[in-house]
Amino acid sequence: MNFMIYDLVVVGGGPAGLTAAIYSLRNKLTTLIISKNEGLLGIIHRIENYPGFKEISGPELLEKLRCQVKSFGGIIKTEEVINITKENSIFRINTKENQYFGKTVILATGTEKAKSNIVNEDKYIGRGISYCTTCDARFFKNKTVGVIGGGNSAVTSALLLSKYAKTVYIFYRGGELKAENY
Repeated sequence: MNFMIYDLVVVGGGPAGLTAAIYSLRNKLTTLIISKNEGLLGIIHRIENYPGFKEISGPELLEKLRCQVKSFGGIIKTEEVINITKENSIFRINTKENQYFGKTVILATGTEKAKSNIVNEDKYIGRGISYCTTCDARFFKNKTVGVIGGGNSAVTSALLLSKYAKTVYIFYRGGELKAENY
């Protein structure tokens, strides 16, 4: 059986995974990146807090990172990893389509945000719907906004948004907030 054993396989093609790949490639390690999709970066409308860029779109930043990876010889596959096993000292990474082998694996899969099941939620991520108040609060300057949730995180987000937004509403289930006293 003839197959490639990569020095490094990175599972996840966001900023962390692509940065790890760039460092490994610069050190002459054969590197494969496997990512099931473009993640949140692929749909973010505007980024103002990424070092080196005053303002850039998510897809534009993603493309710049991917181009840099490819310029060093990195291989990027758009596939979903279904499991990883280790046999002797080699990892076997199984996707729905293929299997890959690596001496080392980095998991850089990012996070999945809890969805609210609001109609068109995915359509408006980064265009009015945000999951990171710390990242995005200033985009809502002088706007009316809502925060979903009644715990500490929701109240903390609402307080930060109140520094920028004209009006902040908190939407929660039940009769009272579950957050600690603020």
